[in-house]
Amino acid sequence: MKLRRRIALHFSFQFIVSLIFAFLFFIFLLILLANLVSKMELDYKTVDGLMDTITTVTIIDDNEVTLEENLEQQLIENDIWMQIVNKEGKVIHATNEPATLSQSYTTHELLLIDETKKIDNYTVRTFFDTWLYGNYYFLFGYHDTEKEMLTEWFHLYSGNGLVKQENLPLLGDKLAEMDGSIQVFQGEQLAQTIGDTGDEIQEPLELLTRKYEPGRYSTRVSVFNDPATDTTWILHFPGEKTYHAGWLFPSEEIQMIVIAVVSSLVLALLISIWNGYRYGQPLLLFVNWLERMGKEQYNEMFTEKERKKIFKKKGKTRHRYRLYQEVIQSFYQMTKKLDRTQQERKRLERTREEWMVGISHDLRTPLSTIQGYGHLLESNKYPFTPEELQEIGKVVREKGDYMVQLVNDFSLVFQLKNSAIQLEKLPVNLNEFARSAVVKFERDLTLRTVSFSFTPSSDEPKAAIDSKWFVRVLDNIIYNAVTHNPPGTNIAVTVLHEQNNAFIEISDNGKGMEEEFIENLFERYYRGTNTSERTEGAGLGMSIAKEIVELHGGEIQVHSTVGKGTTVKLLLPLIE
Repeated sequence: MKLRRRIALHFSFQFIVSLIFAFLFFIFLLILLANLVSKMELDYKTVDGLMDTITTVTIIDDNEVTLEENLEQQLIENDIWMQIVNKEGKVIHATNEPATLSQSYTTHELLLIDETKKIDNYTVRTFFDTWLYGNYYFLFGYHDTEKEMLTEWFHLYSGNGLVKQENLPLLGDKLAEMDGSIQVFQGEQLAQTIGDTGDEIQEPLELLTRKYEPGRYSTRVSVFNDPATDTTWILHFPGEKTYHAGWLFPSEEIQMIVIAVVSSLVLALLISIWNGYRYGQPLLLFVNWLERMGKEQYNEMFTEKERKKIFKKKGKTRHRYRLYQEVIQSFYQMTKKLDRTQQERKRLERTREEWMVGISHDLRTPLSTIQGYGHLLESNKYPFTPEELQEIGKVVREKGDYMVQLVNDFSLVFQLKNSAIQLEKLPVNLNEFARSAVVKFERDLTLRTVSFSFTPSSDEPKAAIDSKWFVRVLDNIIYNAVTHNPPGTNIAVTVLHEQNNAFIEISDNGKGMEEEFIENLFERYYRGTNTSERTEGAGLGMSIAKEIVELHGGEIQVHSTVGKGTTVKLLLPLIE
């Protein structure tokens, strides 16, 4: 799979997983907040909160009801009964129900209960659930003894809505027994107060809060309204304060908001740390690699510690770094290439230094000879015969010719390097071309220590070459075979024809070359002799030969065995 596609799939998968994780976290946070809200409801208003909690957490599956045992226990402790009615009107679950209650209800009965909020002498709270489990009707019943008592007192002791004067002591005694008090409002005015009210608050909203959220206060209230006299009786009696302030904030609402915000921040922080570690760690390794590359430490891409982080024992990339597998491989290849380049540069520098030493030697030798003869002639101390002067002139000329040839070779090398030579290719019979080159060496009387042979091709192959330049190739190769081999060596030149190519093969049975010499034979600055066997020449001949052959679209190959000889093949494309 391509790197671009894998990165796209990786980040798409990560996005989906992160989205699922965030969704699950959101659900978890929602459940946590719902539990907190339920707890708050139970703290503020025990009865209403308990009913709301039960309708929220009850699980109903095909008329099978699952309810937490502690909630059923709380119903019993608060003397509340519960029935759950299905859409057919049948009771499918009941808790703490009296024996007098019906096990099924008609539509009329359910509508009447919903309107009057009464069953027998029980006050009823109802809840209709239509969310997850279908249509179910919750009935919660309990005795509101305080309201029943307050209603009874109103009918016994009041006149025109207010407590009669003769009944005040009797009602006061009853209130003292329960440590309670009554406030009587006509309209918006407080008309009467019976019993010790202490520091009870009289503001309407405060009274409503005490009624609907009794868990906030140490006293509770019960209310009776008489529309006929526009009178409201409010009974205050001791209660149990179940609400406690939040662990850090006075309001549990703020506490829930803080929990939600902090949880979200922690989740975001964890995801950021995870992403930073997952994607920052590989980048840190690459930065360390670049620093080592800047210090030219190409032999060490990763340290041993970093390598253990990236690779398993069997050499496979660990899952964390698998996304960067191509990048790591590219870095490895680049490191190897830089290392090879560095080694090659060092080798070239070493070869160049050796070449400069050789050049200095090659120039110093003829210059020393010319300088020596110049001093002899300048001193006028020696009477030279005409023959001696002629010999001196010959030596000076030969040394000068050699230096001119050396300088021409330098110039030719740079011309070839910069492709500054223009070839004039013409069809040439390779048999005749190679034969003429061999004949030239055979006629040289100074080369009697070696023998030459020529074998032409039977097909008379032709190639497009520039004879002026290509003869330089044959001359350099044959001259090297003469110079670097012992007396008695046989040098054979053969022209071959294979398919669309022709070969000019120059072979000898001399001392051969080592592998290192063959690998560096065509380097411009390489001299294929050691210092103990120094010969004249700048080490440029074979480099020039290779450049000229390649300019002709050909190829040069060298095969050599130490002690058996060397073969050089020149491959050229044929023409019709």
